[in-house]
Amino acid sequence: MASPAITGLTDPHLYSHGDPHAVWTRLRRERPVSWHDEPDHEPFWAVTTYDEGLAVLSDWKRFSSAGGTFLRPNLSDPYPGAGVMMTLSDPPRHDVLRKAAAALFTPKAAAGFRARATEVSRSLLRGVVDAGPHDFVNDVAARYPLQVIAGLLGVEGEDVERVAGFTEAAVDNIADLDGMVSHQAHLEVLAYYAELIEERRARPTNDVVSAFVLAQADGLDITDDEIILTCDNLAVAAGETTRQVLSGGLLALLDNPAQLAALRSGAVPLRSAIDELVRWTTPVNHLMRTAVVDTPLGDVEIRAGQAVSVWLSSLNRDETVFDRPTELRLDRNPNPHVSFGGGRHFCIGAPLARLMTGVFLEETMRGVARIELVGEPRRKPSYVTNSLEFLPFSFHSE
Repeated sequence: MASPAITGLTDPHLYSHGDPHAVWTRLRRERPVSWHDEPDHEPFWAVTTYDEGLAVLSDWKRFSSAGGTFLRPNLSDPYPGAGVMMTLSDPPRHDVLRKAAAALFTPKAAAGFRARATEVSRSLLRGVVDAGPHDFVNDVAARYPLQVIAGLLGVEGEDVERVAGFTEAAVDNIADLDGMVSHQAHLEVLAYYAELIEERRARPTNDVVSAFVLAQADGLDITDDEIILTCDNLAVAAGETTRQVLSGGLLALLDNPAQLAALRSGAVPLRSAIDELVRWTTPVNHLMRTAVVDTPLGDVEIRAGQAVSVWLSSLNRDETVFDRPTELRLDRNPNPHVSFGGGRHFCIGAPLARLMTGVFLEETMRGVARIELVGEPRRKPSYVTNSLEFLPFSFHSE
């Protein structure tokens, strides 16, 4: 008897009410590189095993980022910023743009945000400890990252909450820029940065916008529109990734009380705990590339122009790479997860994401005696982001 059909990877219901890990497990076993022709979506390849997935992410000469980095229904339509902004370009252009901002995202630069991350963490925790039920996603996790790195992104003062709202709405439908709410949110972020460019051109500071404006003045081939698109991408990515790690990580710790106790007691190194939570949550479900040439991958032949999606959430549970991958193990070592991507597009903000996650964990373990789940969590119906949209909890000081 033939195996039953595999649930469509672009079916939003799979991610909000289903079990995508069961689907990915089966694909790893039966069809590691598989062709998907799903309703209301242009067809694509799905890569679910670690070695093949990392090969795609690492080989920009065969698999390009310029056609878009997420699956979307209308893959053949032009994608805004494709081929020009950092995320949506290949070397040499990608490397030139990354170099212009790289100094702001080094581990040393990230360490400079520790005091601010501590201050914001304590402030947010004060607002919810012993204050009854709250939604951790929106009351804490969504507010934390941008408050910490607002200055780096050029966002100041009362604009922080406003831009945070725009970036959250923008990512809700990040794969479909024709979605009206998402589209309007992107326009708001773009308009904000359009004004900021002129301000930084007159008075540069130590932020991403200034870095690009100064590089532009030194001869970097980048237009104002491309700077705006890149800053929009950085703002959305910075807020969304940390929000998901904190939300999904908290739920994972509540589901694994022995691991939570080990973290509280200091029995596991903080760095390994951070990486295991990042592996476990995998904030971005997949990344897409477009085949540049006809090329073999695994046991299939991919044709030039075809979309190739790498399912990071599946790679991070590959049984041939991770020992007992379906278990949360905060002392996991080694932990070669791909939550930050791979190759030249490895996430530029990874040191900052680790710093912010670690500081929040430290402050939570220090300031919260008991964490209680007080309702049913809800997941977003998204095949792009692996995220919770509602996590009801209570924090107690004793």
